[in-house]
This record gives sequence, C-alpha cells and structure tokens, in this order.
Amino acid sequence: MSDHRESDGVWIGPVKYPLWRDDTVVSRYPGDISMIENPEIDKIKAPFVDTLLERDAVLRAESPLNSLAEGGQKIRDLDKLGSPIFELINARAMLLFRSEMGAETAVVDDCWANVMHDGEWTFPHSHKRSTASIVYALDPGDEEAGKQEPLNGNLMFSDPRLPQCCPGKPNYVSSFFRPTGDIPAAMVIFPSFITHLVSPYHGKRPRISIAWNLNKEAVPGEVRHDGLVE
Repeated sequence: MSDHRESDGVWIGPVKYPLWRDDTVVSRYPGDISMIENPEIDKIKAPFVDTLLERDAVLRAESPLNSLAEGGQKIRDLDKLGSPIFELINARAMLLFRSEMGAETAVVDDCWANVMHDGEWTFPHSHKRSTASIVYALDPGDEEAGKQEPLNGNLMFSDPRLPQCCPGKPNYVSSFFRPTGDIPAAMVIFPSFITHLVSPYHGKRPRISIAWNLNKEAVPGEVRHDGLVE
C-alpha cells in the first residue's frame, strides 16, 4: 500500500513513530485471520496505560456492577483522552484493516479499551454490525500469573468455521485458536462473525486490550452495546 511509508508517523515526545514500519510482517492464518507485532509501541505504552487505569477506577466507582456484565470495564471515546500513543495505535489499526480488506477506507463502528481485573472474562460472542474486528494487546497484566497459567486472559477463537478449531472432524469444535498467544503488543484482525472470547484472567495487575469494529462504509443506526441494531 502507498500508505505504508516510514515518513508517515506520530510524534511521541522527541521521536516520530511510523504509522507502518517497512519491516512489518503480516502473519496470516486460516479463516482470514491476520496479525502483526508492534514491539516499539510496547516500550512506550506506560503513559497511555496509566491514563486508562485512572479512567477505569473512576468508571468502576460510578457503576461497580458494569464490569461483571461486560466482561471487564469498557472505556470508550479513546480519541478524547488526548493520547498520541492511542493515535499511533489507532492509525496502525486503520491501515491493517485497509490492507487486509483491500479497502480505500476504514470506518469505525465502535472502539473501546477493555480493562480486566482478577476473575473477569468475556463470554463467547461475535459482532453483527461490522465486517472485521481488530484487537490490540496493550498490556497482558500480571506476567507471573501468565507464566503459571499460559491461557490466562487470552483472546481465543472457538468457531466451527475455523479448521484450526476442528482438528478431529470438520465443523465440530474440539479445540480453540489463540493467534496472539504471549506476544506483546500483538494486533489481530478477523471477520467479525467469528465466535471469540477472552479466557478468565487472574492477576494482581489489570489486563488491558483495545478493540475496534470496522466496515468499509458507515452502517446505519445507532450502536447498542448489547450487540443489537436499533
């Protein structure tokens, strides 16, 4: 893509980070699932993580039960937080969508950060309003807990349409697929109709991810966070 230029970037302090590195490798898997790694962003994430944790504390104090219903605390309007780190991550997500979908545009239908505390998880679901979804692993949380339980707070796919989930017999789910694994700052894109979940998270430090639902064109109607269209 012509957009993938080292000269395009976001200034974070004295350093200009490219929207898309020339050495970026896109790993592709069956089911139209793709992933890129972003090691340089992992090194500068701390200020954005701190901002999200501050917002998480406020929202949990206002509505203590929301995180139980939503599988973690959802933080929206990320563009209003004024973080250049989010600006870089968001721009890279838009480029990944356009590149993998062969699209000229990337229209965000919904975007949020998800902060998980000990014992929280996200039940299996899919997204009806969007063509593709992207998830970015901002902070895995408690690394020691992850070493003891490799599947701790992992994004997983469990869908009969994915051959990697049906190793014994086609269309019969007997396994799961986790492309990001323990890779820091991984960004994965997948068809929104694929059933996905986040396994139960346990740890002293919160786990944080960012998610987008995207289309090539805007979808009519208001987004309802129960997954339904008005």
